[in-house]
Amino acid sequence: MSEKVYLDTSAIVKRYIVEDGTEIVDRLYRDAHAGQRTILFSIFNISESAVVFDKYERRGVIKSAKKAFERFLGETRLLLKLGQLIIVPINLETVLEAIELVFKHGIYIVDAIQISSAKKAKAFLTFDSELAKIASKEGFELIC
Repeated sequence: MSEKVYLDTSAIVKRYIVEDGTEIVDRLYRDAHAGQRTILFSIFNISESAVVFDKYERRGVIKSAKKAFERFLGETRLLLKLGQLIIVPINLETVLEAIELVFKHGIYIVDAIQISSAKKAKAFLTFDSELAKIASKEGFELIC
C-alpha cells in the first residue's frame, strides 16, 4: 500500500507554476504516477486552485489561468483513474472537525478544513508555515 500525503492548495499550485517548492511537489507526483504514493486533497482545493491560478494570471505571472487549471484537472483525472489520488469530500463531519480546530488553534476555517480533510493521510504538505505548525501539532508528518 502506498503512503498517503495530503496536499493543500499552496502545494498543488506549485505543480503547475514553477516557484520555490515545485521540485518537492513534482517528486510526490512522480511517486504517485509510479504507484508509490497516494495523493489526497479536498474537493475544496479544486475550487481554491482556480482562484489562485486566476490571481497569478491577473498579476502577469502566467498567461492563462484557464490553461493551468485545465492541466491540473487533466492530471487529477489521470491520477484518479490510476487509483493514486483521493479527493476528500467536505461533509458535515469534516466541517464540525474544522470548527473544533478553529477554536483549538485560532485559525481560519479554510485552513481548518485542510487539516480536517487530511485525516486519512499520514503526511501533509503545505508551503504555509503557520498551517504547517498546526498540522504538525495535529500529528501529521510534514513533507519538506
